[in-house]
Amino acid sequence: MSTKAANGAYDIVVIGGGLVGTSLALALHPLGLRVALLEAATGDNTPAPATDQRTLALNWGSRQILEGIGAWCQVEPLASPIHRLHVSDAGHSGITRLDRTLIGQSALGYVVPAHSLSAVLAAQLKTCGTIDHYTPAICDQVSVTDTQAVVRCSATELSLTARLVVLADGGRSTLRQQFGLDACEKAYDQAVLVTTVLTSKVHGQLAFERFTLGGPLALLPLAGPRFALAWTLPADQAPVLASLPESIFLAKLQHCFGDRAGTFLSATARHVFPLHLTDVPNAATERAVAIGNAAHVMHPVAGQGLNLGLRDVAELAERLQAAHHEEHDIGSTAFLTAYVAARRGQTRRVLSFTDGLVRLFSNNVPGVGLVRNIGLNLLDIAPPIKRTLLRRTTGLAGRLPRLARGLPLQTHAKTPAVPHG
Repeated sequence: MSTKAANGAYDIVVIGGGLVGTSLALALHPLGLRVALLEAATGDNTPAPATDQRTLALNWGSRQILEGIGAWCQVEPLASPIHRLHVSDAGHSGITRLDRTLIGQSALGYVVPAHSLSAVLAAQLKTCGTIDHYTPAICDQVSVTDTQAVVRCSATELSLTARLVVLADGGRSTLRQQFGLDACEKAYDQAVLVTTVLTSKVHGQLAFERFTLGGPLALLPLAGPRFALAWTLPADQAPVLASLPESIFLAKLQHCFGDRAGTFLSATARHVFPLHLTDVPNAATERAVAIGNAAHVMHPVAGQGLNLGLRDVAELAERLQAAHHEEHDIGSTAFLTAYVAARRGQTRRVLSFTDGLVRLFSNNVPGVGLVRNIGLNLLDIAPPIKRTLLRRTTGLAGRLPRLARGLPLQTHAKTPAVPHG
């Protein structure tokens, strides 16, 4: 760790040492900016595999971003690629099959244990001598002037100043309100049950998304004949299923999913998380901007949450690089408003897409099932539409910042992003 900045004065203070906040700090490392990362938990508390069953679905664009910040070479051996995706609607014959060949890449995405990705980023952070990592540091007071923001941690009497504060402290951000960033929230009457299951059939890197009336059920391939299970259920049913004896739980899972993945043989510990949607339409104010889950939380139906957060990182980091090079004020309202405008379109589309899927497939209104069935079958025989859909969900559509192309930020000349269809 570097010597802390004199008088606690920084260019950028990132509040939140999770995956998005740490990724932003690593992305900014080459630029010569004075960066502080404040993490509420200690830096040595990476959850062990036995206690953290969460897995992350990284799309191709996120793989590129991790490569751009220099982390992918350590993540790749821990990741299981997704080559194909099978989408079905329980109780109906509608099916859509998606394949990596449609986007011309080696994978549609990757499945990575959350604790593994966290450990890789934490290890890389320790090698970055220009990033000051404060942990534990719970920021609970903020104030803003024309030229800087002041953040304080009352428990430790830590006080830092910065030209820009980045809120990356998650969906339950305690600082959004202090900065005047209003959130629109919607509670789903659903929860997601996560675990890892062993099956009798080798998956061949095939992932499944099966829509049921209770919610989507996703099986994501892991090493060996194992899947990461994310099963969305009515909020009152998920804890009941999680507490069942293993054999009964597996029987209910088999009945709901069928035998496409083989017979379910065992399951690890089961955990339940409530689901909600959060949107911060105006995610910036003078001297502060929210990214990742602090700016948007969505239903996990399409596995877009972390991917959207990492795209925030790529866009903000590139704009900070350009503004720093041109000696502009990185905390000004004009600069941050332009960033929010650049991200708003994609954020709105992803939030609407995931929320729409939940409403469409958790609907038993007469006739809706037939529409879903026809839609899935038509999509399956329309490669151009499937290709367009995949390019959006895998992070290959639209304007691609340098990091989203797998390239690190430049420390000198500004290079425009390359548009992709």
